[in-house]
Amino acid sequence: MPFSFVGRRGVSLVETLVCLAIISIMVSLLFPAIQSVRAGMARAECADHKRQLSLALDAFCDSSGGLLPPPPAPPNPGGWAREILPFMEERAVFQALDVRLPMTAPANAAAARKLPPMMRCTFAPWRDSDVPGVAPSDFLLVVSPGNPGSVPRRPGPRRTREFSVFFYHAPKDATAPWPESVEIDIATFGSRRAVEWPVWHPVAPATGLGSLTDEGL
Repeated sequence: MPFSFVGRRGVSLVETLVCLAIISIMVSLLFPAIQSVRAGMARAECADHKRQLSLALDAFCDSSGGLLPPPPAPPNPGGWAREILPFMEERAVFQALDVRLPMTAPANAAAARKLPPMMRCTFAPWRDSDVPGVAPSDFLLVVSPGNPGSVPRRPGPRRTREFSVFFYHAPKDATAPWPESVEIDIATFGSRRAVEWPVWHPVAPATGLGSLTDEGL
């Protein structure tokens, strides 16, 4: 008895195009959600790094009897970025950075290349500093007298009761190597921010990043 086979109809071109269109629509709908999740994770990590720097600085001030780190003294390493290292589990780097020698000295080269992870922000693109091979910090310290318009009454070490300080995102044109501790006074910060502060991430309220910029200690 002869058998007859009924051939299976193939997928038409129209059906293929319809499937591709549906897939592309689904991808276009999922992509913003994925980007939003990634941005949220990066935002949380950046805020956490800033918080950890604040805690390390606070711990340094407690251990020093209420003194702030000494001001930066470029081209030598020093200032807040070096002084808070022991409170960030980076004591080996702290001990390897010799404040008596410039950043370019061979004795400082190896330690200077070890940028502490807490000084990085995911939003910031990797960039080089003025010293090849040494990255800049993605944060800087803003220092303000304790009372607006006032100045400390005595020279010498800076005391926490005479100043208020907070971390802020370094602008993308800040190219000093991280061990030099970028620090600016509140007047410079205010005047420059009012005119131009070339950031490397959006700070518009709609992005949810506004809270990352003005967190005082």
